[in-house]
Amino acid sequence: MDLQQLEKFARERYIPVMLDDTKELLYATVKQKQPSRILEIGTAIGYSGIVMLSASKATLNTIEMDEGSASLARKNFAEFGLLNRVNIFVGDAREIVPKLTGSYDFIFLDGPKGQYEVFFPYLTDLLEIGGTLVCDNVLYKGLVEHVPDNKRHKHITVARNMRAFLDDITTNERYSTTLHRIGDGVTISTKLF
Repeated sequence: MDLQQLEKFARERYIPVMLDDTKELLYATVKQKQPSRILEIGTAIGYSGIVMLSASKATLNTIEMDEGSASLARKNFAEFGLLNRVNIFVGDAREIVPKLTGSYDFIFLDGPKGQYEVFFPYLTDLLEIGGTLVCDNVLYKGLVEHVPDNKRHKHITVARNMRAFLDDITTNERYSTTLHRIGDGVTISTKLF
């Protein structure tokens, strides 16, 4: 199996995987940074984890809430010969992340979109100085920059929460952040201190 086949498998089953431009940016960023320890929030079927591990010699700790997805991810990591570099934590990232110890030089945040702001302080503690934090879907369907007035819109709370996170990470003095307007929006942040 290769990444194209895995992507096709996911799309045929309506399993969300990152768009090509986002995948290329993530791969290039990991390739350039060459991290040794990666934390990922939102494993899904392992697609983004495979992208990151293919670009580096890192080990990956990844968190997935859904047992079925985690099981499929485990199979996919094995298929790509990467399982020996991966630890999959199954459960709610909101419960797991605050309990994590150690440090990471690269974090990929692609979990529950309305919770990025909740994770941010914990991730800041876990990320080494000089480390990289990549966050996907930060423009959330285009709603973050143009939150609709309609209070009944089903995505309004997520969009508002993501707006708060985006404001925080782009103005936070501990980070140097670039917003890439590709896919559904990606931020790449370097922790300065």
